[in-house]
Formats: sequence, C-alpha cells, structure tokens
Amino acid sequence: MSRKILLVVKSPPYGSSTATECLRIATAMIAMDVLPQLLFVDDGIYCLLKEQDPEQIGLQSFHERLKTLADLIGLYVAEDSLHRRKLKKTDINENYNVETVSTEEMANLFLENESVMTF
Repeated sequence: MSRKILLVVKSPPYGSSTATECLRIATAMIAMDVLPQLLFVDDGIYCLLKEQDPEQIGLQSFHERLKTLADLIGLYVAEDSLHRRKLKKTDINENYNVETVSTEEMANLFLENESVMTF
C-alpha cells in the first residue's frame, strides 16, 4: 500500500520557485510509491488559472507537469480561497480536472493523509 501525503500549495505560480518545486516533488513522489494529493489554497490557486503564458516574460510554464499530475492524482482547490479572490471554478483550466472543496472537505483531506507538506 502506498503512502498518502497532502501537498498544500499556498504560493503563487511566479515570483519564486516554491510552487514549481512542489510540483516537481509531487512527480518524484509518484515514482517512489507515494500517493500525493495537491490542495491549492490562498495565492496557490493562481497556479490553476486559464490562459497563463509565462513564456511571454521569460518564465517556464509548468502547465504540462500540472496536466500530467492531474491525470495521475487528485487536485483540489479551496472554495473559500476562490471566493476571497473573486474567482469561480470556470476560471480554472478545465484540463486539470480540479475538484473544489469546502472547509470541511479540506479538513478531511488533512485527516486522510499521513503527512502534510506546505509550499
């Protein structure tokens, strides 16, 4: 049985490498028989938005990595974080198959996993 670890992404996608490193770690975990789940909260939700083009400003896109992770593991976004930023689920890239979770459902994610890492 594989281990379950919740990776909480709080950092925005650009301006630092924190969110990108989280996605790299999630990819590596899968190869090590660890089952990560990704929960996007606070400014981390900006990682999921449609029509991002970081190449325009000389940054590397992590769209393909996020799409691959979405195909392999569960991606979740905090409903409260969307509301606080005046965003809707329709603002999220549909290719990521992200599940919106309430505060109670987020608490369950924390309980279901053996460990939690915050980025």
